[in-house]
Amino acid sequence: MDVFLSDFDSYSESSSSSDQEDDEFMYTGQATSILSNLQETIGKIDDFLLFERRYVHGDIVYSLKNRNSQIGKVTNVEIVVDLENINEKKLKDISSKKLGRIRSISSGEFVVSGPWVGKAEHEADSVTVLFDDGTKSEFIVTGLDTEKLVPVSPDLIDDSQYPYYPGQRVKAVNLTGSMSTRWFCGSKSKNPDEGTVCSVDSGLVHVTWLGCALLGPESVPVPPCLQYSKDLTLVSCFSHSNWQIGDWCTLPKPEHRGFMGHPVHKQSNMCSDFQEMFVIAKMKCKVDVLWQDGSESTGLCASSLGPVNTLDAHDFWPHQFVIEKGTTDDQQCRKWGVVKTVDATEKTVMVKWESGFEETVSVYELIEHPDYSYSPGDLVLRLNKGQIGEDGEKCSSDLYLAHIGNVVGLKNGSVEVKWAAGYTSKVAPHEVLRVEKSESLSATPMLNNGSIQQDQEKSGLSPGPIDKSFSGSDDEDDCLKTLYDSTTFNVPRAAIGLLSNVAKSLFGFPFYTSLSGPVNGPMTGFNEEDDRVLAETNLEAKFKEVKESKDEIRRFDMINDCSNHHFVDSPIKSSLSSQVKKSWLKKVQQEWSILANDLPETIYVRVFEERMDLIRAAIVGAPETPYHDCLFFFDIFLPPEYPHEPPMVRYDSGGLRVNPNLYESGRVCLSLLNTWSGTGTETWNPNGSTILQVLLSLQALVLNKNPYFNEAGYDQQIGSPEGEKNSGSYNENAFLMSCKSMLYILHKPPKHFEALVEEHFNKHCTHILTVCNAYLEGVPVGCALGGACFEPEGQARNSTGFKIMLSKLVPKLVEAFTAKGFDCGKFGQTG
Repeated sequence: MDVFLSDFDSYSESSSSSDQEDDEFMYTGQATSILSNLQETIGKIDDFLLFERRYVHGDIVYSLKNRNSQIGKVTNVEIVVDLENINEKKLKDISSKKLGRIRSISSGEFVVSGPWVGKAEHEADSVTVLFDDGTKSEFIVTGLDTEKLVPVSPDLIDDSQYPYYPGQRVKAVNLTGSMSTRWFCGSKSKNPDEGTVCSVDSGLVHVTWLGCALLGPESVPVPPCLQYSKDLTLVSCFSHSNWQIGDWCTLPKPEHRGFMGHPVHKQSNMCSDFQEMFVIAKMKCKVDVLWQDGSESTGLCASSLGPVNTLDAHDFWPHQFVIEKGTTDDQQCRKWGVVKTVDATEKTVMVKWESGFEETVSVYELIEHPDYSYSPGDLVLRLNKGQIGEDGEKCSSDLYLAHIGNVVGLKNGSVEVKWAAGYTSKVAPHEVLRVEKSESLSATPMLNNGSIQQDQEKSGLSPGPIDKSFSGSDDEDDCLKTLYDSTTFNVPRAAIGLLSNVAKSLFGFPFYTSLSGPVNGPMTGFNEEDDRVLAETNLEAKFKEVKESKDEIRRFDMINDCSNHHFVDSPIKSSLSSQVKKSWLKKVQQEWSILANDLPETIYVRVFEERMDLIRAAIVGAPETPYHDCLFFFDIFLPPEYPHEPPMVRYDSGGLRVNPNLYESGRVCLSLLNTWSGTGTETWNPNGSTILQVLLSLQALVLNKNPYFNEAGYDQQIGSPEGEKNSGSYNENAFLMSCKSMLYILHKPPKHFEALVEEHFNKHCTHILTVCNAYLEGVPVGCALGGACFEPEGQARNSTGFKIMLSKLVPKLVEAFTAKGFDCGKFGQTG
C-alpha cells in the first residue's frame, strides 16, 4: 500500500544530494523542486489528518470559529471513504453505508435470541474453504486452532485481527477427529489438498445475556452462552458511522466497477462468489449538529469542529428530559419536563413541563431525569404490556424483535428507537426501559421482576485505590464489628487516672469516664511504671488555659452523648476490657493537646468523654471562596491502628454536593486520608500527620477558591478558557449549594453544635444577605471580603441563571434567620 512513502523518499534523496552554500544560481531549480515536494508532502499529511478526524452520534463538539460560544451535540454522521484492496488497487469516494463487514457480529455488540438480548463477548471465525479437488468445507477456528488451517501463500494482510481472508491460499492439517469442520460438497479425503478461502464470518459467539423482553405469564429460560451467529439477530443503529481508518470491509460487486480502471483480480480455483476484502485508506466525515440554543447545522465538515473533552455539570440540550432539583423528602412533588432551548452564556433553560406550561429557569434548578436518561445507541426494551405473550400465546421471534432496539435520538418529548425488527418509531419515555451495558442478569427475565435496577451513586471524582470513608454501607458494620471485637477502646481502670489528669489540664475539671462494668481478667497492658511515665509526660505538656467565658463558644471542648455520631453504632455492646494500647492513648493525648492549643478561630472540635475514638468538628468556610460564611460539619473516627492508619472522616452533607471531594453520601475524598491517590506529603504519615492537619486541609485545600479544579485531572485546565468558564459555573453552583446547606443546618443543627450555629448565623446573617444582594447585582461569586465586595478585572459577572436561583433562595434565608430571632436589618423589614 502506497501511503506517501515515495514523497518522503524523494525529499530525502534530493536534500541529501544537494549542497546549498554559495551558488544559488546553480541550485535554484533543485531548491524549488525540494520546496515543492516538501509542500506537497505536508499537504498530504494535513489531508491525511483531516480525513482521520471522526465523530459519532452523541459526541459533544464546539465550533473552531468561536470556541467560547455554545456547544453542540452530533445528531447525524455521513462518512465517505477511500478503499484499497490487497492488490493495492484503489476505489474512491464510497459511502460508508455501502460497506459490508467481514464478520457479521463483533465483540461488544448487542444480539437477540428469542426474547433475550445480550452482548457478544468473544467470537470464533467461520472460514469457508474451496479445496483444489472441488470439495468445499467450513471451519470454526478459534485463536487456539489456527494450526488446522495453515496459510501457504504470502500473508498479504498483516492484521492479527484477521488471520484468514478471502483469496488466501491455505492448507488443512490435523483434521482427524475434528468436530468443528463441516463438508458441504465432495467427499472428505484423508489428505485434503490445498484450497482457497472463499469467505470469513462469525461462527460461534459467546454471549452474556442482559435481559428478557417477555412480559407475559410464561418465562423463557436463558439461552446457552455459546451461540451460532446465524441464530442471532444483531441490534445495531449506527454501524455505518463506526468505521475507522485501517478497518477491513467488503463491498457489493457492482461497486467494483469504479475501481480506478483496474479489473478485479481473481486467483485460480477461487469461488465464484468470492468475498473480496478492502481496507479503509482515507475517510472524510460530515456531521449534523444540534446546538444548545435549538438551532441545527447540517453537513458540517469534521475539520471545522473540535471535541469537548470536559462537560460542565450544568450543560443541557434541546429535547433532553429534566427534573427539578430537590431533596429526598420532596421527590414525589418535583416537576419534570423537556428542554426546549438553552442559553449557555446566561445559564438559563427554556423548559416545557409535563403540564404543558413553558418556563425559563436556571440551569442550577435542574438535573437530568434519572429515569429518562437516554443517549444515542442505548439498548432499550419496550414496556407496553399486553403486546407480548398476552393470554399466554406463543410469540414469534419477529414479535420479540419489535420490542428490543437502540435509541437513535430524542425529539419533542419522545424517544426515537430503531427496533431489531428493522423499523424506527417514537415512544414515550416511560414506555421503554434502558438496559445497562454493564449488567449481567440471571435467568429471571428483567421485565418480570417487578422492579427496575437503578444506578448506584454517580460522582465526578473517581474513588481512590483505598476507600475508608464510610457511607452507610454493609462494609461499615463489618468493620465496626471487627473494631469493637478488638476491644481497643474499652479503657481499663489503670488508664482512667491518667485521662483524668489530661482532662483536668485541658478543661479545668477532672475526666469522669462513663464506661463502667467489671474488669474481665487481670489488668494488662499497663503497670505502675507505665502510669508514672505517662503521668510525667502529661505534667510536662503545657496546655493553654481556656480563656473563653461562659457566653462564648469554646473551640475545643469535651462533651457527653455521642449517640448520633456516624461511627458510634456497634453490633456488640462491649463492657470494660483490660486490653488497651498505651501508644494509642498517648497519641490521642497528643492530638487533644494540639487541638486545644492550635485550633484557628474558624475550626471547632468536640471530643467525647465516653468514646475517645470519636471526634466531631465544625469548619467555617474561608473568605473569597464560594463557601464563605457557611458551616461544614464532620464526624471523625480513630481506628485501632491509629496513627499507623489514617482517621476515617464523614461529611454531614444534608444530601447536597457542595464540592468535588465531598459527596452527598458523606464520603470525603482526600489523599491525606488515603481515600484518594497521592504522593509524599500528600498522604498520611504516621509520624507527622495529625487531626489538625486533616481539618486544615479540608478548609484550605478542599473548600478552596476554585473547587472545580479539585476534580481528578481538571487541574490541567487551569488558565484555559474552557477551564475558567467551567470553574466560574462551578463556583456559582457551589455558593447556591452553600446557601441550601445553611438552610439545612438552621433547620437541623448537629448535636453539640446548636449554640455555634445560633451564634454564627446571628452574627453573620446580615453580611450573608448583603453579599447575596451584591451577587444579584453581578459581583462574581467569592469576591466578598469582610463587609466589602470587589470585582476583579477580566472576571465574568454572574450569569442570569445563577441570579434566578439565588433570588429564590434569599427569601428562604431571610425567613430562616427571622424564625431564629436574628436581626436581618433592612432585609428582614422588606422580607
